[in-house]
Amino acid sequence: MMAINGYKVMPNYATVPGETLREVITDRQMTQKELASRLDITPKHVSNIINGEVQLTPETAKKLEFVFDVNASFWNSLEKNYQEYKQNKASEQKLKEQEIILKSYPVKELEEKNFIEKSNTAVEKVNNLLKFFGFVSFDALKAYTDNDANFAGAYRLAVNSGQKVDNNALIAWIRKGDIEASNIDTDPFSKEDAEASIMTLRSLTKEIDPQSFIPKLQKICASFGVAIVFVPEIKGSKVCGMTRWSSNPQKAIIQLSLRYKTNDVLWFTFFHELAHILKHKKEPFITTQKYRVSEVEKEADNFAASVLLPPDKYGDFIKENDFSKSSIVKFARIMEVHPGIVVGRLQKEGYIEYYQFNDLKVRYEWKL
Repeated sequence: MMAINGYKVMPNYATVPGETLREVITDRQMTQKELASRLDITPKHVSNIINGEVQLTPETAKKLEFVFDVNASFWNSLEKNYQEYKQNKASEQKLKEQEIILKSYPVKELEEKNFIEKSNTAVEKVNNLLKFFGFVSFDALKAYTDNDANFAGAYRLAVNSGQKVDNNALIAWIRKGDIEASNIDTDPFSKEDAEASIMTLRSLTKEIDPQSFIPKLQKICASFGVAIVFVPEIKGSKVCGMTRWSSNPQKAIIQLSLRYKTNDVLWFTFFHELAHILKHKKEPFITTQKYRVSEVEKEADNFAASVLLPPDKYGDFIKENDFSKSSIVKFARIMEVHPGIVVGRLQKEGYIEYYQFNDLKVRYEWKL
């Protein structure tokens, strides 16, 4: 509590300093016009201070010290406390709004996958998420992500009829890929070198240890201007892979999720994405808001299928109509691919059931 000539004033963080000033001059039976005259300022300025339309400045506080014989620090403190109160209230309101937005992002999963730091408070979670995306606010982030052009690329999605893709999960997955790709140095893109490397890349399908074939895959692709990144699927993103061009026009990115975690899906997706780089324009032809099978997607599928199992050889194998395990293994050996590649193709086309010969596939697990 503080007293001004017997008048008791208790600073209140929620009170506009002008309200205190109003009470004081009322108690003194002083008009605003008289106070303006004593302070040597305009009556309008006094009115603005009292109504909280302008701040009570240190200069005015010093003048009030002369008029009411109380230290300027008292008035400065009132103004300081009020401004802090307003800032805190604004921050609280902003936090409430951000907490609502926060719930639309897979924060817990991002923490579990070590994409962002683990935190206990909503404020920390908001800050960590915004830092991850590289934006100062959710408004700025939304404006960016709402623009499909910022996510130009081709997606290989696995969406069953009626299922929806969680855009925020997909966007987070893409962002992590961008971060990983920025750490990979590549030579300038060369379509000719890429095409010349296809059979070498295909030979990697015979390898089963990711710790062995992933570095080789990344090195080969980097030599012709493509960064290969593996990012675990985020629930709801339903993405197998994505191809896009980085801000560097001579660097492409192929991002793979290992969705389904089997070698047949991995390699089919890789060559599917490579097809987009080799055959299609550097422009968005599948947006983040519409997921559909287009002609370019079908073309990419055909490319991947043909690279892994040449149509003439595969056609001859189908004509033999022998889909026993031994026959599959023999054909894979002749084709110089892993047997799981053949099993996946036969299952996809209905020649065998999805439960058959899965032991011939290689399954992968993420180590986070």
